[in-house]
Amino acid sequence: MPVGKARPPFWVLMGAIMLSPLAIDIFLPALTAMARDFERSPAALQMTITLFLMSVGAGQVLVGPLADRFGRRPVLLGGAGLYGAAALLGMTSVSLEMLYASRVLQGLGACATVTVAFAAVRDGYTPTEGARLYSYLNGSLTLIPSIAPLLGGALTVALGWRSNFAFMAGFAALLWIGACWRFAETRPVDVPVERHLYRWSRYRPVLFDRRFLYFAAVVSLMMAAILVYVSAAPVVLMDRLGQPEWVFSLWFGANALVSTIAFFVVPKLMARWGRMVTVQRGLIVVAAGGLLIAILFVSLPLSVVTFMAPVAWLSIGFSMVLGAAASLALEPFPERAGTAAALLGALQLGGGASLATLLLLTPVPPRLALTLLCTGAGLLLWQLGKRPVISDGRATSVES
Repeated sequence: MPVGKARPPFWVLMGAIMLSPLAIDIFLPALTAMARDFERSPAALQMTITLFLMSVGAGQVLVGPLADRFGRRPVLLGGAGLYGAAALLGMTSVSLEMLYASRVLQGLGACATVTVAFAAVRDGYTPTEGARLYSYLNGSLTLIPSIAPLLGGALTVALGWRSNFAFMAGFAALLWIGACWRFAETRPVDVPVERHLYRWSRYRPVLFDRRFLYFAAVVSLMMAAILVYVSAAPVVLMDRLGQPEWVFSLWFGANALVSTIAFFVVPKLMARWGRMVTVQRGLIVVAAGGLLIAILFVSLPLSVVTFMAPVAWLSIGFSMVLGAAASLALEPFPERAGTAAALLGALQLGGGASLATLLLLTPVPPRLALTLLCTGAGLLLWQLGKRPVISDGRATSVES
């Protein structure tokens, strides 16, 4: 295939975005054993997750221009290689500081692969096809939280916590081999290459585009709500309701299954309604879910059902919004898709994580925090999305 016209296979893209959640979810069951081995507190081991997320978020701003300058393929191969090497470093760590370093490097590798995956979809597919693929990719992401903790728990019991890092290294090696074999360069050949990698002029057209900022705000809001749920679920289900860990895993996995099914159904809705309408209707679904949470909060005692049922409803709304919004955010930037994809990822993760953290630090109960995010902010974004500068023009004019 000619450079810039390649259509990378879905399984390579799927593997590229799975590196990030895999690095978080697979070794969650091993944190206690790791704390015991390193003779440190569980909180010190929790920092391995924080450092990884910070590295993913900050690294995307650096990786995007690299993908635009040197191409998607070398950045993907470099990211997968760095991730795998960092996993081996984590597996052989003899100190917590060494483990911390491995997690930062893993984050840089993961941010490179996810940035390339989103940029490659923008390069090789039409906007409507890209929106469908973004939805499928987000659906693939939801498989990891339901599978990885079970796999990590089994590996930890059978082989010890270091086996989780060996699995991550093996997964990255398979991705590297697959990308070498099937991932052709997708960066368009007619895009001018800027001399300087990191200049304000590279980021400015993206960050000052109102449509991009709107859809970045939408995906950041969805991420914030997801993070509030993920942070609150163990506390609510296991600590407050006294559910055993295996019951929590079943409910958590069941919700992940709902999300996965929804992400694979949503492209049919986008084909019928168009991307912008799908985003708007998805925001209404999310807002309704937040309102349902508030109603159940004040009218019924807390139970597994009153907590998880609205979350399942919200997961459907998230699925309707995320793929279409990502496609619409990246559509105006074919000449700098890598930079735009990196900025979108950084804003989604960084903005979502910051908003979720601020809400979780307040006295507001997590369920009402979800109402504030989903109903309050969701309706505000729904109203802003009806403005002509967002709903009309290049962001929605091409649906095929």
